[in-house]
Amino acid sequence: MLVKKSIIKILIFTIAAVSIINGCQKDDTEISKFLAGTYYGEKTIRNFFTNNYACDTITIKFYSVKYLYSGSWELDYGKGNYFISNDSIEFYDELFRNTMHSWNWILSGKYKFRLIDDSLILSQRYYNQLITCRLTRITEQ
Repeated sequence: MLVKKSIIKILIFTIAAVSIINGCQKDDTEISKFLAGTYYGEKTIRNFFTNNYACDTITIKFYSVKYLYSGSWELDYGKGNYFISNDSIEFYDELFRNTMHSWNWILSGKYKFRLIDDSLILSQRYYNQLITCRLTRITEQ
């Protein structure tokens, strides 16, 4: 009985030690590589049914948990909070627009998130459309 208790204590200690060591190792995920700052590029919306697409030049300024977004179209702007998790980024737009002709122009909701060097690629399926942002970091925060 005493041997079983000793083995259990050793196992618990070993599991705790391994967990601590793994927690201290550098995480080389998309999140750890992301740098806040200003990103500039194109946002493209492609409709799968009509095969039409629209393109806009956009700028996103990322702060620690906030973002500020603007495009070249009059109603293409926003601001709010963002959250990165694994391979996705979620935007929570704070501005209410009752004159918006199409909600897909608002940078809101969950996007697939990918980093390649100083480039950021975001993509989202929105009903019958694919929204893609291809951005390059132009300044650091």
